[in-house]
Formats: sequence, structure tokens, C-alpha cells
Amino acid sequence: MENIIKNEYAELTADKSFRLTAERLVFRCGIHSNLKGYDCLADAVILYGAGACTGFCEIYRIIGLLRGLKPKSVMREISYAISQTRDIHIQLSKLTGFIVDKNDVHNALVIAYLGRIFRSPELSLYSESV
Repeated sequence: MENIIKNEYAELTADKSFRLTAERLVFRCGIHSNLKGYDCLADAVILYGAGACTGFCEIYRIIGLLRGLKPKSVMREISYAISQTRDIHIQLSKLTGFIVDKNDVHNALVIAYLGRIFRSPELSLYSESV
């Protein structure tokens, strides 16, 4: 059963257009691809944005299955990538159109905002506004 779930989500997170969109959104927030947690955050954006799962504990668990990590490690890696990014709140504000306070930035907020942009029908891979 676990292998079936793992294969289903592996296909979703490996989809080239999904991956490109998610990585582009993560990078637009200022999170560099060399940071530990970048790939996990992109996976989380895909899973949340595609509606595959919406609970953050479930997202961490699935990414852990895919990457051979514990859910807590996934959460820590994403936290690390976010914490190493200066002015992420400003970039999120630009992307969403909402004022994001620096003190409000945490894993769930970043995943939820980027996931909603990911699933937005007006999202274009080549749009300068996103």
C-alpha cells in the first residue's frame, strides 16, 4: 500500500511542468536552489497546489516517504530554507498582493501561498508578474 501511495505522489512531484512551476515560485521568493530544503519546499508546493493533500503533517509525511526522510526532517529542511532567505516576506507580498509581515512567515504560510499561486488558472510559466 505504501509503495502505491509513494508511486502516485512521485509521479506528481516529478511532472516536468509542475516541477518547473513550483521551483520557479520558490526561487521567486528568494530561496536559492543550493539551500537544503529547496527541493522539499518545491515538493510541498506541488502537493498542496495540486490538491493531492492539504494537511501539512500529511505533506511532510509524503515528502519524507519520497525522499527517505522523517517528516520532522522535512519540516526542518523547509524551515531552514525559509530562514536563510532574506526579505522573503517582501517577495511573498509581491507575489500575493497581500502585505506579509516578517514575523508571520513560517512553513505553512509559505506552502499555502505558493500552493495557491501554483493552482491559479492565470498562472503562466512565462508571466513576469509571477
